[in-house]
Amino acid sequence: MTKFGQVVAYHQETGMATIVYARPEACEKCGGCGAASHQGTICLKADCAEGNWVRIELPKTRFLQAAAMAYVLPLFGLLLGLGAGYWGGGKTDGFTLAGGALGLGLSILLLRFNERRIAGRPEWQPHVLDVYLKKPAPEDIGCGGSYRQY
Repeated sequence: MTKFGQVVAYHQETGMATIVYARPEACEKCGGCGAASHQGTICLKADCAEGNWVRIELPKTRFLQAAAMAYVLPLFGLLLGLGAGYWGGGKTDGFTLAGGALGLGLSILLLRFNERRIAGRPEWQPHVLDVYLKKPAPEDIGCGGSYRQY
């Protein structure tokens, strides 16, 4: 997943840049980048200056893995808990619901643990690929589009 954005603030001491990005107009109906909104903000460590334009990337495989964990794991926990409650509780509704709630709760705890485990790892963090002194040309976007104004 690649985004283009403009650095709106840069802190020399920390090396942190605040970047505002927008989807290109040509990508208005595509949504291939996964963004539902037209504008967003992200803070990253980067070697740039305020006013620069940057290309940001989160490796596609990591994005898909994160999405799968966030959606599939809770669903699996819920279904497993429902099944365990149903079969282990004499096929009654109360035990089925309790098992589902327990399975969902355990899967959310597992997600929290995993989030803390991968939070600081560089391969899971977005990073700046390119820095442009001026607004990049539409060819740099890769789809022939142009940027929206902020």
